Amino acid sequence: MATKSFVNVELQPETVELFDRYHKYTGTSPEAYIQQLVEKTLPTVEAMVAAMDEASENPDQNLDVMELFGKKMAEAALAQKEAAKADPLIVN
Repeated sequence: MATKSFVNVELQPETVELFDRYHKYTGTSPEAYIQQLVEKTLPTVEAMVAAMDEASENPDQNLDVMELFGKKMAEAALAQKEAAKADPLIVN
């Protein structure tokens, strides 16, 4: 269970070499890259967990998790679009 605010990720040697090259060109560390990747994909994780929660709360209804996930992602995309309309300084 992820109860810590820090995680250790072991990278394959090829991945380390790739991140070293990427850092050389961009100045972006592997840690910063991975942090941004996690933050940018949180809506996907949130939608999946919400779908699994909803399906498990209603087992008698035989709900399709992937269908619920698609609906949750669509809701998140609409909310993001509406937020961007309201505040043009929001960058995706």
